[in-house]
Amino acid sequence: MKTIKKVFIYVLGFFILAIGINISKRAGLGISPVSSIPYACELVWGIELGKATYLVYMGLMALQIILLRKNYKVRSLLQIIATFILGTFITYTSTKYLLFWLPVPSNYFIQLVYLFISIVVIGVGVSLFLIPNIMPLPAEGLAQAIVEVSKGKVKFGNAKIMVDSGMVSISAILSIIFLGGLQTVREGTILAAILVGKVVGFILKHYKQRVTDWFEKSEDKEINTEETVA
Repeated sequence: MKTIKKVFIYVLGFFILAIGINISKRAGLGISPVSSIPYACELVWGIELGKATYLVYMGLMALQIILLRKNYKVRSLLQIIATFILGTFITYTSTKYLLFWLPVPSNYFIQLVYLFISIVVIGVGVSLFLIPNIMPLPAEGLAQAIVEVSKGKVKFGNAKIMVDSGMVSISAILSIIFLGGLQTVREGTILAAILVGKVVGFILKHYKQRVTDWFEKSEDKEINTEETVA
C-alpha cells in the first residue's frame, strides 16, 4: 500500500505540473524554463508541446549518458517513463482537451493572473513528484549528472540553474532565429525561474512531512495486521 500511495502522488505531481505548464502557455508571457525548448519546437516546427517534450527530454538523457559514460546507471533509463507520463499529460491537459474552457486572456492583467496561478500550480506539481523520491525528470537528472562529474564541486542548486539557463538560452536563440523575436522567453519565464523554487520550498517545508506520514500510516497498519494475525 505504501508503494501504491507513493506512485499515486508521483503521477499526480506530473498531472498537476502539466496543468501548470499549459496555464503558463495560455498566459502568453513566456513558459517555464524546463518547457522553454519544447515550446520553441512547437512554435517553430509545429511539434505539439507534449511530443516536443518527449524529444527534448530524450536529448537531456543523452547528455547524461555522454557526461557520465561508464558511471551512467541503467536505472536512470526509467526517466523515459517519467518523460512519457509528463509529455502525455501535457498533451491531454492542453486547451484542446482538459483546459478547453480556459479563455484567452483579454489583457495584460489577466495574463499576469494566469502566470501567477501557473507558478503556484507548477510548484505544487513539482513538490508532489519530488516527495516520493522515485525518479527525477531528465532536467533534474542532468543537473545531478553535472554534480557527479564535478565530484561535488558544483552543488545541485547551481547545476539546476545551469541546466535551466541553458534551456532558456537555446529557446531564446531558436526564437530569435526562426521567429524574429523573443516569443518563447519573456517576463513569465524569468518569474517562473525565480518563484517556482520558492513555492516548492514552501510546500516541502510545511507539507512534506504530512505526505510522508500518510505513506507510513499504511505501512504501520499492515505491520499491525500481520502481528495480530500471527
